[in-house]
Amino acid sequence: MPIFTALLVLLFSGCIPPPAPEAPAPPQPPRKILVDTPASLAVRALLLDEDKKALGLARAIRNKQEREALLSLIRQRDIDRQVGRIRSDFSNGHRMEGALLLGTLQEKHPEKAMEIFLALRPEMLTWILLHDVREGKERLAIRTMNLLQPYKRTSFHPLMATAYSHWGFRRFWQGRYHDSFMLANQALSTDPANKSALSLKKRVLAIRDARVSRGLVAYRHQHLSKAIRLWKSALAIDPSNEETKKYILKAEELLKKIRHLEGQAGQSAPPASGGKK
Repeated sequence: MPIFTALLVLLFSGCIPPPAPEAPAPPQPPRKILVDTPASLAVRALLLDEDKKALGLARAIRNKQEREALLSLIRQRDIDRQVGRIRSDFSNGHRMEGALLLGTLQEKHPEKAMEIFLALRPEMLTWILLHDVREGKERLAIRTMNLLQPYKRTSFHPLMATAYSHWGFRRFWQGRYHDSFMLANQALSTDPANKSALSLKKRVLAIRDARVSRGLVAYRHQHLSKAIRLWKSALAIDPSNEETKKYILKAEELLKKIRHLEGQAGQSAPPASGGKK
């Protein structure tokens, strides 16, 4: 009997148990339908360089932690792009474009701007600082120079004095003589030989001295109030002028005595007679 036939006989006769039926497959969980969230859409937009769209989507995220993380990422990406653009402009000789972008970056992110400054060559840094001074941003230029390392800052002292002097002249033409005088002194303390600062201080002192002289003329003519007013305006320019302080004290004492005598004379005067005719 062939073996296959024998096996069939044994199977149907019950000698060989039939194979166990296969176990049914476990039920599969329903597939989740992925829904785009504002966070995923924002990330996708960011990867596609659609920053404005990413920013709008990020602001719509309800979860505060996710929202702040994405907004911070978008801001950092924008800063990095600005930094890259500025460095590219300076490397390619586009000084003006780089300076304008650097000024914008410095107002919002001074620490990032300082990183760029420190990496610039001295001649490029000097050009940028002079540009800021000419544009009326002397305070910004001075603050930048003060942030430089001490060994670099020393070589920029003449430029810093120029910035103070330029700022002082702007205050001078605005009639703010005290500010102008202080800025001239600041420039000269940085660079005593700065011609612009010396000229500025000379002009301010000429105005101060003119007011002192006019006060002396008023004093000689017994116009004490006018003299005091002129001397105080001179002292407002240069509060350290001790001679002017003495003039004011002397005139005020004299004016006080005169008013006291006038008051006494008014009290001792006889009343007007009102007799009948």
